Amino acid sequence: MRDGLKYAAIALLVLSFFCIMSRIDFVVHGTLYDYGLQFSYEWALEYWVLYPAAFVIFALAAGLMFWLGSSKTPRDLKISAAITATIIILMIGGLQDVMFFVLWAGGLPPADVVWWWNPWRYILGSWSSVSQIASMLLALSATILLWTQTIRKRT
Repeated sequence: MRDGLKYAAIALLVLSFFCIMSRIDFVVHGTLYDYGLQFSYEWALEYWVLYPAAFVIFALAAGLMFWLGSSKTPRDLKISAAITATIIILMIGGLQDVMFFVLWAGGLPPADVVWWWNPWRYILGSWSSVSQIASMLLALSATILLWTQTIRKRT
């Protein structure tokens, strides 16, 4: 039972972080434009580097905090690594991008709109809301698989 509460608290912490980061992204890419922000690659490039860096730093901190507060068994090390990996997998899968649109921007762009700002567009040639949902679902599936392997009981 205690483990279940710990995992639920960690999940809530991670979800809250993604929620806050998607809101920060909305403030920068939505609200500030209403106050006259002009797009510039000068500030955008720095933002595009720092935004995912915050996820990586949070992932490492969350994993480390779990490890430091644990009994430091091999299982605890696996769980700590799974926490770190989960945050990074969900970030790469674009959960925060979907949250940006669904929670703050009133819905995803239509399927025919190219997500020009998404790095996957430059790698794969195109990216849309359908691609983003598929990416997010793949990341969620990978996360579920990771956790089923991490917390399964050994007999």
